[in-house]
Amino acid sequence: MTTAAHSQDAPAHPDAPIHLVRAFPNLVLDDNVAAAAVMPDLNRTVVALQRGQVRLLPENSEASEAPLFLDLREKVKEETEFEEGVHGLAFHPKFATNRKVYVCYSQRGPRRTVLAEYEVPEGSELRADPRTKRVILEYPHPLGNHWGGGILFGPDGFLYVAIGDGGLRDDPYRLGQNLWSLHGKILRIDVDGRSAGLAYRIPKDNPFHERQETRDEIFAYGMRNPWGMSFDKETGTLWSGDVGQDLWEEINLVKAGGNYGWSERDGPERLKSREAAPEEGGPYIDPIHTYRHDQGISVTGGFVYRGDRLPSLQGRYLFGDWGMGKLWALSWDSSTSSSTGLRQIVEPEAEFRINPTVIAMDAKREPLIFNHYPSTIYTLEEGLPEVSIIGGPDAELSPSDSSTAPED
Repeated sequence: MTTAAHSQDAPAHPDAPIHLVRAFPNLVLDDNVAAAAVMPDLNRTVVALQRGQVRLLPENSEASEAPLFLDLREKVKEETEFEEGVHGLAFHPKFATNRKVYVCYSQRGPRRTVLAEYEVPEGSELRADPRTKRVILEYPHPLGNHWGGGILFGPDGFLYVAIGDGGLRDDPYRLGQNLWSLHGKILRIDVDGRSAGLAYRIPKDNPFHERQETRDEIFAYGMRNPWGMSFDKETGTLWSGDVGQDLWEEINLVKAGGNYGWSERDGPERLKSREAAPEEGGPYIDPIHTYRHDQGISVTGGFVYRGDRLPSLQGRYLFGDWGMGKLWALSWDSSTSSSTGLRQIVEPEAEFRINPTVIAMDAKREPLIFNHYPSTIYTLEEGLPEVSIIGGPDAELSPSDSSTAPED
């Protein structure tokens, strides 16, 4: 459904040409980025690499090195499957005074997700101390994929945690609709307090708080593999991509208590494997946007652009597709939570494509787009490019290859 755009979300400038440029032309990381977060007050961007390195992006965009911020390589050395490793990174909103940072990663023996807190000592070196680790939450993970694991603090000061359905096709354990399971959910917890028996507090206004048949931590449910959460800085709206199965990829506006359908539904339709069974649960909240697998195969959620450098994208939601290397800008009406238009801003080319693993904003609310391989970092500029994009020193550019995507 298309409606008239709400005035605050309508771009104030006509569409201008948009192109990719290297944000750090001399920097090539040795592993793909799984999460990025801005360090409050200090306005530095930190990136978490999938196999355990957490690095501080340089202040000088011409630099060729990114200092180590936290080293988890030994801890995740056995996490070698395609989707295993580090998944989330977030700084406490009061980092300037409490120096706390949070990391979410997978572990084995048993297979599980760990959400941990670390502290950064005062001093000239910005580096987290691994000895300060405090485990906030651990939960078992049944299979080797669909971890989710993205984390971020909301404008309310609480930590939001995205968790996938546990893995394989069709949600075999039916966890997405099970409100006693944390899988296939987005959680909301208070890391500054404690509830009985927990290393965190349950916010009293959580939608399922103090109901015996549900987990109090749950904020929203019916997710398959949420990837790329963000809050719009102006409206407070929570956005999330959700990676689909055979037919659809989706973008959701996440609301308290909302049921987003998985695994009764896949995108806007009934899940094929469930068509013969009576529909359970509901009512369901439709995605604000879906696209079929002829357009892409693995959505990477992004953020609503509120920066200064790209006026034609103002107020639009930026997102992409990891498999086909596309980037889009979605226009939307915040008063009706509906989409009003879609613009493709990056089209894969035969000689150059990207596979965006993360689409995040820097300290100035400008876009950072992290490529899978080589692990390079891009941003967007308006106007026509002066020269073709290059890979930078010693970086080989290879076309996107969707054959490397997980089969599920």
